Amino acid sequence: MRRYGIWSLLMGIVILTGVEGLISEAEAIPAFARRYQLSCTVCHVGIPKPNDFGKAFAANGYQLPDDDFSSLKMDVGDDKLLLMNDVPLAVRADSFFRTRTDTNTKNDLQAPFSIKLLSSAPLKKDISYYFYFFFNERGNVTGVEDAFIVFNNAYKGVDLDLRVGQFQVSDILFPREQRLTFQDFTYYTTTISDSGFRLTYDRIAELSYNFDVGDVGVGVWAAVANGNGIGVADSDRNFDSDNFKNFYGKVALEYGGQTVGFYGYSGKENNATGIRNEFFRIGPDFDFTLFDNFNVWGNFLYGKDTNPRFQVSPAADVDSWGYLTGITWPFMEDWIFSALYNGVRVQGRPDLNAETITGNVTYYIMRNLKVMVELTGDIDKLTPQHPVERHTGVLGLVLAF
Repeated sequence: MRRYGIWSLLMGIVILTGVEGLISEAEAIPAFARRYQLSCTVCHVGIPKPNDFGKAFAANGYQLPDDDFSSLKMDVGDDKLLLMNDVPLAVRADSFFRTRTDTNTKNDLQAPFSIKLLSSAPLKKDISYYFYFFFNERGNVTGVEDAFIVFNNAYKGVDLDLRVGQFQVSDILFPREQRLTFQDFTYYTTTISDSGFRLTYDRIAELSYNFDVGDVGVGVWAAVANGNGIGVADSDRNFDSDNFKNFYGKVALEYGGQTVGFYGYSGKENNATGIRNEFFRIGPDFDFTLFDNFNVWGNFLYGKDTNPRFQVSPAADVDSWGYLTGITWPFMEDWIFSALYNGVRVQGRPDLNAETITGNVTYYIMRNLKVMVELTGDIDKLTPQHPVERHTGVLGLVLAF
């Protein structure tokens, strides 16, 4: 990283950490904490990463197991209408100072980088909605991304859940929206083909079922998706771009708080002229907690596309590989260290190859206000398609209320 880039980052750290002395109280907390009058630490290792209780809360349809809404709802004289006393809203805002080596702009003040309006509430026992709206993302109004309804224990009290709406097909691996690093999960977002398919947002109906075999917990997911993302409807008001639906699923085993799983995604897509690309992504993931609070997690995926460029006479199939390993370690009160190693390899597309290592230290000024410092090193070899090392430094301020 060039010397002036490092000095700019250090100067930004000095300036921004001075904010701590100016803030004496955060008066508002996010929607779930406000509803239940609980601290964010009940559900989070640190915002936005959930702990085991937070994961169980989400898996239970964003409701506590013995929820009693009587004190939270309006009395409208109709038992089949549940309206909360207050509109459940929350806001998250991210701002960054960023320095990088791979563009002509070496230093950039990205404030705000994103602003979200979030809402979630029960519609009745075991049925809830969740959505958020991007007021500002990298200078644009993005609109709605996550937006879904959860039916918890959907069949006669059995732990069979249904989620319908817009969310990410990789949520059952490692949700990108809950990562602590600015650095993304590269393979999930890499555009390997001209298909609309990504390992990110789509319109989906997803079933999940959990049961125990002795001391081992078993989770099974099965889902169907349009397969072409969450773009706007066409002139016929269809969201899907062809007649095909894509399918994905996962099986996970949990024992003593340690989890291993296996993920699979299969789909196909036609372009406007009827040329087809068929593809799949498969691979294992793991999530281990060591020494009570040292969390190690990761995922490896192998993929194949039969015709990623939609050619009339396609060449050979294109293989791809994606991998990530992360560490989350709350090493002191109010401090979390995170590390992320991830990379991509695409056969015949060296311009898409990537390999990075990231270190992040986050300090929580308040439970819902944090400062983070992050460095990402580009450790991929230099090639004609990758002539410049893409190092990045980030100083961030993230708040939610």
